[in-house]
Amino acid sequence: MKDIYEHLNNLMLDDEDFEEMEVNEVEMARVKAKLKQSIQKKKLQHMRSKQSARKKMGYGIGAAVFAFGLLVASATVSPAMATVVSSIPMIGSIFSESGDSGLEQVNEQGLSNKIGTTKNVGGTSITLEEVFYDETRFTIGFSMKSENPIGDYLSSGPNITINGKGFSNASGYKETEISPTHRTGIINIDSIDELPEAFTLGVNFTGEDGKQWNLSTPVNTKSKVQYVAIDHTVEVENIDLTVSDLKVSPAGLQFSFNANSEEINSLSKGYLDFKVIDDKGKELISHSGVSESQIIDGKDHLNGTRRFDPISNDVKNITVIPYIIYQLRESSAKIDAIGNETITVIKPYEGTDIEFESFTVTLP
Repeated sequence: MKDIYEHLNNLMLDDEDFEEMEVNEVEMARVKAKLKQSIQKKKLQHMRSKQSARKKMGYGIGAAVFAFGLLVASATVSPAMATVVSSIPMIGSIFSESGDSGLEQVNEQGLSNKIGTTKNVGGTSITLEEVFYDETRFTIGFSMKSENPIGDYLSSGPNITINGKGFSNASGYKETEISPTHRTGIINIDSIDELPEAFTLGVNFTGEDGKQWNLSTPVNTKSKVQYVAIDHTVEVENIDLTVSDLKVSPAGLQFSFNANSEEINSLSKGYLDFKVIDDKGKELISHSGVSESQIIDGKDHLNGTRRFDPISNDVKNITVIPYIIYQLRESSAKIDAIGNETITVIKPYEGTDIEFESFTVTLP
């Protein structure tokens, strides 16, 4: 909250300043300087105030609200000021409250698209709140409010369309209960290689009673992604692994890899991931990824991506330790025509977990 209040203060203007609001891109530097002067004057006045601590706090909150109101009003007549306003982080937004450091960072940097499109059906409203899309991740935040307790009303998650066509690539879905009548949700779409740079996103919800909410918004990719060529190859127990490249984004790190083995199932029956540690000794959390396994010319092949928390600005290199873990057991369930369920335990792949030799990646 303090950072947002300071951000708002840095944008405050006196009434006389708004009379000169013929702002364009060339004049932006002058506007920012004038903004800074204005808040310095207000801070000096505030310091001289003899009010109590409680009144001071009330003044601070009032000033922030007053500044925000003036900014929103000015944005309707000034495209340049609209650009400034759009960079202010959302207070209590879906991304900022997600607990995902990548989403928190794109919100802080003003990189997510703020949507706010709402549809109300039968006393329940769903709002498409914000979207972030770059070459490392595609995430959608929404909220739902109802006159009645919601429960697991949308437990199956939404259907996604891209330019009006169904999109069935791998995704994750999570809801958070704010109150019995208010929920928020996050949709992470992992398979994004085939998506265009700009498209119309459709998010179509269906309730358990058949009611539908169809929302859409234009989406554009962000351009702050940096590429690091790695091309590191290592072999362990007849498995050849190549980590080809790394994408560095405010939303996180994304590794691309491919592996092959002459032993069938040694890759398809395991899960390949990385342990990543920055040069400060902090381990970055692995969030998600996409893998494709297939048999080619008698060999087990695996390729995919893995995404991790973003790095801080002062990190110069990271240590990467690839590994493969195997499931202890698998099972399949079969239900017959009268509802009897039969569970069959599948014999797991008889392999021990594998850890590859570590390597270091220097960051841009």
